[in-house]
Amino acid sequence: MTSAPLIHHVALLVADLDKAVARWSAATGYTFSEVARYRTDRYCDRRNPAPHHHDARISFSKEGPPYIELMEFHGSGTHGPDQGEGFHHLGFMDCPSPEDKMIELASLGIFDDGMALDDDDRILLWFTSKQDLNGMRLEFVSSDPQPIIRDDGSEPYRDVRGCPVLWPPEEQ
Repeated sequence: MTSAPLIHHVALLVADLDKAVARWSAATGYTFSEVARYRTDRYCDRRNPAPHHHDARISFSKEGPPYIELMEFHGSGTHGPDQGEGFHHLGFMDCPSPEDKMIELASLGIFDDGMALDDDDRILLWFTSKQDLNGMRLEFVSSDPQPIIRDDGSEPYRDVRGCPVLWPPEEQ
């Protein structure tokens, strides 16, 4: 019997990421990463199903799991201000086959609403529709490198596998 994956992070949408990092740090005593960006030109969601630009500013707590991910409003779809501040999703990392997981959940009546694709149209990450799980989304992230850059647009830190990460090597 295989065990269920553990929740890697709890993500919250915020209007102002810099203020949210300061407030959450003060309230929890947690340390948050430098601000980074999940930037891709291959994001799709129900509001805009054609691959389009997505540039979400993010920061993760060092404490966890589960970690806290703070994400600033972006665009008009799954990360837009009309979603409101607060809970956005529970994140599961290193999903071996996001495509298979999507098919599995669709058979249960849980559908997708948002995904990032690589250049070969493979899913890098995807979100379930919040309407299908009591107003909450799940996020499934593949083990493939994600399109993360530093907030100023420069190259990200990298882990031993060469994948982009939010923490400098000495803090990983």
